[in-house]
Amino acid sequence: MPLPHLQTAPSRPHRSSPPLVLVGASTRAAAWSAIRAGWRPLCADLFADQDLLDVATAIAVEEYPTGLIDAVSTLTANLPNETCPRIYTGAMENHPDVLNSLAAGGQLLGNSTDVLKLVRDPHWVARVCQAASLSCPEVRNGHDIPEANGQWMLRRLDSAGGAGVSEWKASTGSPGRNVVFQRRIPGLAASAVCLGNGSSASVLGITEQLVGEPWLHAPRWSWCGSIGPLALPASLNEQVAQLADVLASASGLVGLFGIDLVLDNKSAWPIEINPRYTGSAEVIEMASGRSMIGRHLEAFGEPPVAPLDAVAPLGDQTTATIQGKAVLYAPRATLVSGLPEGGTSWRLADVPQPGHLVDQGRPVCTILATATSLEGCRNVLERASENVYQKLASIE
Repeated sequence: MPLPHLQTAPSRPHRSSPPLVLVGASTRAAAWSAIRAGWRPLCADLFADQDLLDVATAIAVEEYPTGLIDAVSTLTANLPNETCPRIYTGAMENHPDVLNSLAAGGQLLGNSTDVLKLVRDPHWVARVCQAASLSCPEVRNGHDIPEANGQWMLRRLDSAGGAGVSEWKASTGSPGRNVVFQRRIPGLAASAVCLGNGSSASVLGITEQLVGEPWLHAPRWSWCGSIGPLALPASLNEQVAQLADVLASASGLVGLFGIDLVLDNKSAWPIEINPRYTGSAEVIEMASGRSMIGRHLEAFGEPPVAPLDAVAPLGDQTTATIQGKAVLYAPRATLVSGLPEGGTSWRLADVPQPGHLVDQGRPVCTILATATSLEGCRNVLERASENVYQKLASIE
């Protein structure tokens, strides 16, 4: 069977394309998606990676996240606010004051801080699931300390991407404030990419999550990639669909959102709700050939600028059905230069500007891959990561 060929990154949009502000920890994936939907992204994030600068206007923010406010003012200085919508991406749900400031300055197409307060509360999620007879891990307040027997996770309420998550152990010491205990569920880490309309939701796809992978030098509980879409038994698909629908109905979620899950043989267990564009959305976009940012904008009533299926899939879908991404973390302080270009089944993304120094434990770049099976895609990602790490070691 021939190997699929990878799609190239999108080209820089024409100046006449409508502008769209994107803010968050990383905006490259959302920017590529926006371009495929016909928009011209103006981005503010932590990195301003080279492959973002190649196709969009971008500012790297040092004082994150408060510095996003001034960065957006700079990006939109010559634009009428009413013609330039704003979308937030990863981890911004933990900074409601910044979101309120951004909303005051222009049209913020994302869930309101009132909605965020609900869905980011594990106790609220547990109550909603219980009322709908859906599975949900037991949750305890930080002062209701359980036995340190390996059955509990300690989660900060402002966790994102696995940061602020740890196994509760006797050696951990005081749990601190702004935390909850969540019963640990054995099973497959997964994520559902969903689209809400304020009263209901649909599931666009489900991916396997890569968490704390040693071959990516990722911190123990950190999200470090996704592979999918997963083909689940009908009963699990129905549970995930009901979960998305119930959460949207109870909270008013609009647009893209993600549900981090653990899947066992019988149940889909919600672990965390991410009420915005997620890292797994790029995998579903590559697999479906539809711009996720385009779908998000449509959910907020923005008419399509380009056909939602204008983006071709990353690989030839006659042979490739599984897509994946993996985030490589720096095993030590690393000077980035001359990274490999990729191959027929993988390419790099989130590529730092040449000569950029990446601190130990921070993301270096992302691998995008395509294959004909979940195992095959994981193998492509692992081989590609070895290639990249070898190149990084040779230039130290």
